[in-house]
Amino acid sequence: MKSLKFQETLSCPNGCEPFEADRWSFINAAQNPELKDAVLGGELNLFCCPQCNTFFHGDTDLIYLDEQAGLLVFVFSDKNRANKDELLKKMEHDYAQLKDTLFKQMNLDFGPICVFGLEELKEVVRKEQERTDESEAIAAAAAALGLKVARLHPRWAREHDSPLYVAAGADNTASGYALAARKVLESGLQSPLLAHFAKVMEGGGAQAPEVL
Repeated sequence: MKSLKFQETLSCPNGCEPFEADRWSFINAAQNPELKDAVLGGELNLFCCPQCNTFFHGDTDLIYLDEQAGLLVFVFSDKNRANKDELLKKMEHDYAQLKDTLFKQMNLDFGPICVFGLEELKEVVRKEQERTDESEAIAAAAAALGLKVARLHPRWAREHDSPLYVAAGADNTASGYALAARKVLESGLQSPLLAHFAKVMEGGGAQAPEVL
């Protein structure tokens, strides 16, 4: 699915005459990685008033999708933060409709995240990029030890503050995953995510992670 933008009338915060500009309303990071870079660089939907040359962000709603990271973010205007409960209901409703129409071929099952404003989106994307980078290092270390690599469900990984990739255990139990994680850590890899994952798997009543 393509990223989408449309033209709208913008108002400069300094009270200049309104002007027309294109604003991104849907971002598919897999198709347009440059838009992901724009989010991280604070340049997404950044406009410059043609009269006074003031730069400002368009504080309007958009949807951000990164299939590889299992990330779907509904971004609402920061000025609507007080209406969070109402907007969460709207997000669930809109997600259900999108899942049955535009996202039907994509088998999205990781669920949406709600944030307010582009700064919060930037923080979510930054954290996911850090998770991805650290996860790839974990996968490489596990493979170097001759261990099979398992990919965790992105939703489960976020909910448990864990990596996207871990060494698969000798069996499909939490203790098996814990032992495999400790083996990778003992190889010298410094990974807070993997260390936390090992502790989760070692906890009382721990269950094996959800994998893809």
